[in-house]
Amino acid sequence: MELKVEPVTVWWAPVSAAAPGLAALLNPAERARRERYLRDVDRDRFTLGVAITRVVAGRRSGLAPERVPISRRCPDCAEPHGPPVIAGGPHLSVSHSGALVAVAVSPYGPLGVDVEEDSGRIGDAIARRLLADDEPHTGAAGLLVYWTRKEALLKATGDGLRVPLGRLHVSAPHEPPRLRAWDGRPGMPARMDMRTLGPAAGHAACLALLDHPAGVPVEERDAAGMLGAAGPG
Repeated sequence: MELKVEPVTVWWAPVSAAAPGLAALLNPAERARRERYLRDVDRDRFTLGVAITRVVAGRRSGLAPERVPISRRCPDCAEPHGPPVIAGGPHLSVSHSGALVAVAVSPYGPLGVDVEEDSGRIGDAIARRLLADDEPHTGAAGLLVYWTRKEALLKATGDGLRVPLGRLHVSAPHEPPRLRAWDGRPGMPARMDMRTLGPAAGHAACLALLDHPAGVPVEERDAAGMLGAAGPG
């Protein structure tokens, strides 16, 4: 009998799903970080990202969402504002922009998800540091695709924006996503799998999978209903 391969999952939620009760799922450090955001929409995006992470991980481990042991230790300064990490897995990546929040979860290895609103923010000024020498400028929509692909890659490796974006060479926006080359890291393209995601209209999104099984399935799921049933235990 053929064994079913567990998929990598990407959970989507609109900012409107940030019900007030979800804040009860946050731990004290997360609540303090939430309160430092000046705008309601930023607080809601952060709350959603944490809530989805905790509910999904809690379902996997059998723990109440608020009891899931998530570390957010920054690799640079050790303060609790880094990306979420759960000792022993699963691997996580969170992104939010515009009206959407995405949380990607994998049992296999590091991954990075990036969603960007088509707000016009990524224009010619950013293109100069975004594009590698052999990447054509294909207009505003193309720049948005380039950005999500490179941001997802840098999240998967844990480098973040400490690595100049021009060192990463990716496929053209009209082509399936692929890391063609990484200056100084010749072995990286063979280790990376990339997928285009299907966010809501007005957004672009990409998923990067590091050291995953070949052809691993990726499922995109709606988190809003799941969150509706969540609450502190």
